[in-house]
Amino acid sequence: MAHQANNVYNQALYRVRQALFQKVWMTNSQLDKSLKEVERPERLHDLLSMNSVILSSRSSVLCSDMTSWKKARDAYRKAPHKFTGRPKLPGYHMKGGRSTIFIDNQTAKLRKGGYVEIPVLDNFRIELQHKDTTAIQQVRIIPQHGRFIVEVVYRTNKEIAYKPDNGRYLSIDPGLDNAFALASNVEGFQPVLINGRPIKALNQYYNKERARLYQTHDFSNQPRSSRRLERLEFFRDQKIDRFAHEASRRIVDIALSHDIATIVIGKNKGQKRSCHMGKRINQNFIGIPHQVMVDLIRYKANLEGIVVVETEESYTSQTSFLDHEMPVRENGDKMRKKQGKSPARRRIKRGLYRSDTDRLINADINAALQILKKVVPTAYANGIEGIGLSPVKLNLSF
Repeated sequence: MAHQANNVYNQALYRVRQALFQKVWMTNSQLDKSLKEVERPERLHDLLSMNSVILSSRSSVLCSDMTSWKKARDAYRKAPHKFTGRPKLPGYHMKGGRSTIFIDNQTAKLRKGGYVEIPVLDNFRIELQHKDTTAIQQVRIIPQHGRFIVEVVYRTNKEIAYKPDNGRYLSIDPGLDNAFALASNVEGFQPVLINGRPIKALNQYYNKERARLYQTHDFSNQPRSSRRLERLEFFRDQKIDRFAHEASRRIVDIALSHDIATIVIGKNKGQKRSCHMGKRINQNFIGIPHQVMVDLIRYKANLEGIVVVETEESYTSQTSFLDHEMPVRENGDKMRKKQGKSPARRRIKRGLYRSDTDRLINADINAALQILKKVVPTAYANGIEGIGLSPVKLNLSF
């Protein structure tokens, strides 16, 4: 069925593109009708012999993709500076490949005992982790690295009551060796560094082993695809996914233990697209899915009523928290050099920052404290004497 879904998507995309070239916009109903009324049914006999689940799901997915492209194209015409390039039409899937199967809640049935059953798939059954689920919305069967991942989308009846702003904030600086640096304006809070070196080592092993397997395939004139590559990619994805879940859970638990109502996370838009830190550092930095981890933090924090705010983090690593500087361009390294201040660069080595008063602080913790100033400039209005500046290293098991 995954092969059938892939073929249906390509066939539907062909019809939509050809109509678009004739300046005709096909709706979902028109596309569905076009797929069912084929002039040469022998070519699509195998596709249409399956039940209509595949047809309706893939045509609706394609229409959704085309609608997103149209909105992006219109936005590009109005403000092209907001885009990195002109939005392109959706492309064809790989011939002979497999695509995700989307099954709606009319086809997938929720049974007693916390099971979802799909009659059209030979009564395929899925056991839910949440046995108290009362209704489902969609089931996705995703082909991934030689396996099938089954996702069940459901809606909960839980109403989230967000905590009021109590002046207690947790600030997070995502990084590389330190995956997350946590700081807060709460008196007595001990800053935390979540060790990111295991993820860095995992990516280095993955890149090295993948390059070795690619070289083996190229030497024997074989395509760059095999079960060994699929197992390697699946192993890496699972490890990173477990790390992201463990790190996000720990961060939310830390916020709850200190009665923190707001989490501030630093992230620059497009930072991985335009980073120039050298080939090796670029490879390590790009291999860590920071946005996935940030989304998990937001998801788990929102369930607990904690508000999550993302902010850009420019000049947070160049300015000094201990010297009460605001993270703005006027206090950055280039302006200090122009003004003749010494030293122009106060980050003396990896992980260590020296203030103008010769006090030392962890560089990532300094950046995390400055990130909070971006959103709440008055967070430290009562001074910093009660804030801990010696971080604790946290190693996760994943």
